[in-house]
Amino acid sequence: MTEPDAETILETSNALREAHSRDAQALSSPSSHTVATSVVMRTEELERARAFYRLTAMMTAAAGAFMPFVGGTWAFRSAALGLCAIVISANMIALRRLRDETLYTERFVALMGAVLGVVSELVLFYLGLFTAAVMVLPVGVYFFGLSESRFAARTTFIVGSLGYLVLASGVAFGVLPDLGPMPLGSLSIIWKLFFMVMVEVVFATTYFLARSSRRATDTAIARVERANRQIDQKEALLAEARGELDRALRPGEGRYTEQVIDGWKLGALLGRGGMGEVYSATRGAEVAAVKLLHPSILSDPSHVKRFEREAELASKVDSPFVARVIGSGAGPSGVPYVAMELLLGKDLAWHLRQTPRMKLTAVTELVHHGAKALAAIREAGIVHRDLKPQNLVFEHRAHCWKLLDFGVSRLEASGHTLTQGALVGTPAYMAPEQAKLGTVDHRADVYSLAAVAYRALTGKPLFSGPEIASVLYQVVHDTPTAPSSLAHIPADVELVVAIGIAKSASDRFQRAEELAKAFELAAASKLDEPTRARGRKLVQDRPWSEQREGDGT
Repeated sequence: MTEPDAETILETSNALREAHSRDAQALSSPSSHTVATSVVMRTEELERARAFYRLTAMMTAAAGAFMPFVGGTWAFRSAALGLCAIVISANMIALRRLRDETLYTERFVALMGAVLGVVSELVLFYLGLFTAAVMVLPVGVYFFGLSESRFAARTTFIVGSLGYLVLASGVAFGVLPDLGPMPLGSLSIIWKLFFMVMVEVVFATTYFLARSSRRATDTAIARVERANRQIDQKEALLAEARGELDRALRPGEGRYTEQVIDGWKLGALLGRGGMGEVYSATRGAEVAAVKLLHPSILSDPSHVKRFEREAELASKVDSPFVARVIGSGAGPSGVPYVAMELLLGKDLAWHLRQTPRMKLTAVTELVHHGAKALAAIREAGIVHRDLKPQNLVFEHRAHCWKLLDFGVSRLEASGHTLTQGALVGTPAYMAPEQAKLGTVDHRADVYSLAAVAYRALTGKPLFSGPEIASVLYQVVHDTPTAPSSLAHIPADVELVVAIGIAKSASDRFQRAEELAKAFELAAASKLDEPTRARGRKLVQDRPWSEQREGDGT
């Protein structure tokens, strides 16, 4: 058993207080959760489109109202009035289409830009291509230039620019009549070209300003999303730290300190949990961590059997990567106990509080040792069912990670468990079949080891949430954020993790040793092609979460 001393608990408490103080304002704001900013941008664009089409329709209607009273032949005025009607109709169609936002597609936006550009220029041909009326066109270029669709923006700009160039050139060189109220008449060709070039410059400037504005907005949004993810990541870590603090065991003297049980003299209280208390203990030259069932639950036979079961299962395993059981029994008052080797070191949860992300080499070693432990308990016919950072301890003397806590384990062959029909384990590291209260085997432990590796690599658990139910739902139905978007890791490692946390047990590595071997190869970017293809197919079938896509480092 590990020794959660006063320093560990104080560090956890201080870390929580500091994180709360630093992030309280951010976490209390709406941005404390990752906002679907693409949806916000889409909504803003749709509202801008509604305003543009309404104003354009009104402006065109006002222009059309003057057509019967301006100069020119009736045929030209009728044609211009008809073109105004087309513009108004196109705007009405766009407004009607905007009622169902799914119909406002990239192609439709591009079509509207082209149609409005061409028809508006034909109207301007009647009003005068070299008058102030032409400045209406840059308004449209700017509006469509702000569009999310680069295709629509470019289409509108090209149609508007080329269309004006063709018509204005025709008028300037006498091929087309100059119908405007202020014809250029005898102006030299240089002045005519000057007007044309300046209008084209205005078009180009307007387009590039619009696209620059759009890029600046996208960049700002990306920064906000990254900040949101960082806050979300801190929130996940805080949630995990709160859970850890809730489970933190208060050190000091306990009710059994200084008592002798089966020759073990109990010393300081190392920790206290829901099931019992853990004491340092000595028996001659031998030292151990002695766990005793809490007196308040002695009256519940199921808890007593579960406690005894833990000792029974743990004693079946003989591995340097599993905390060794020294003995078990009951004290004079009938309180059952189990004596395990006293591990000199900290659990993985402690290490992750110090350094949220571990180096790839360290995670590779962690997975290798964890797989050794799971292989040993599998050979003993045991499914651990609660592999998590708190149950992996780095033992300094042995320089290896050791697995402990068999409180919710079960015998694989018999399927017997003392928690039948009840949810057991830790949701953030629980396999989907376990979350659904289905039958679990060694592959559920493989999932948990991969989930632990994800946590160590990325600095955040696979899933998190304020309620257990929400986390369980994510475990069963959702995919997590791509590890590579949260930390710089080889692509092969991401594929191995994807296989390890596959929703279906049959899609995962069938043994922990397979996961460890693949992880080692992946860390060196030497993963075999069949495993790569297997990982790619899983990611293709169930892509990583897009909601948190981005660099969270």
